[in-house]
Amino acid sequence: MYDTVNLFLDYQSYPNCNFIETVPKYLTNIKSWGKNDFGEFVTGNLDNLKVKIKENGVLISGSICKFYLGNNFKTLSKGDTKFAIQKISDCLHLHFDEANVYRIDFGQNVIVKYPVNVYFKYFGQSRNYQRLEQSNGLYYNNQQRQLVFYDKTFEQKDKNQPIPELYANSHVLRYELRLKKHLKKHLKYPEIKAALLWDDEFYFKLVKRWKNEYLSIDKVNISEAMQPTGSKKELLEQLAAMQIKQLGQSNVLNMIKEWQGTGEINKKQAFQLRTCIKEVSKKTFGGCRNEIIQELDDKIKQASACW
Repeated sequence: MYDTVNLFLDYQSYPNCNFIETVPKYLTNIKSWGKNDFGEFVTGNLDNLKVKIKENGVLISGSICKFYLGNNFKTLSKGDTKFAIQKISDCLHLHFDEANVYRIDFGQNVIVKYPVNVYFKYFGQSRNYQRLEQSNGLYYNNQQRQLVFYDKTFEQKDKNQPIPELYANSHVLRYELRLKKHLKKHLKYPEIKAALLWDDEFYFKLVKRWKNEYLSIDKVNISEAMQPTGSKKELLEQLAAMQIKQLGQSNVLNMIKEWQGTGEINKKQAFQLRTCIKEVSKKTFGGCRNEIIQELDDKIKQASACW
């Protein structure tokens, strides 16, 4: 599901159009900012969308889901995305299906069994991302992409927004993949125009990327109870696993990083310890997986299959 989609319609599509003269009359909250190093520009709003008009084009940013459906709790389908872009085009009297896409936030709501924050402690590290747990959710950040997990119901209540009947009295985990830069490189397309957003191949490529980014996160697969074993090695591994769960995998890995930073262990030892922690976290003792992670894995896979 598309949420935020940032668009730029440049002068090449309308070589004879003076955007600064023609577009502002369709906006609210108009402000003129004179000139900067890139020329004159004007800002305004199209409903909830932010619009920046420059001499060489028009930039639009914000939730097209909220723009078209009235809120971003509902699901914006592939077909709805086409209608949302058409609505923007009709409002501004420009063909925004020709606009370049330079950011996509792609996400879905997942109804889960337990309160959303219960799941976060089972989320470990993910390659090429920095894990950051905050009061309002869990973030995996790098300079170009972001994975975001948060309690969608809590967000709605916090903003005094209504909760759709489908999600009433439910725990709703929202997971978003945010592609913030270099979309052509990540998605392997020579150009990404707005009209591509409802193309089947492109859409399902994003669905697959959304699912795989989730699956690539290391999960703490430790079950809630000790499993019977006659092996001393497995008993020690279970005890270690329980301690990792109690402390939090991320906290243990950060502790190892601090040891390396202070010179108490070397780079090779730090790597071996991190690998050991991740391997123990993933183990299933007695064939029992963590049912919380199993639930979420299944629902993410189901959501991607349904799309």
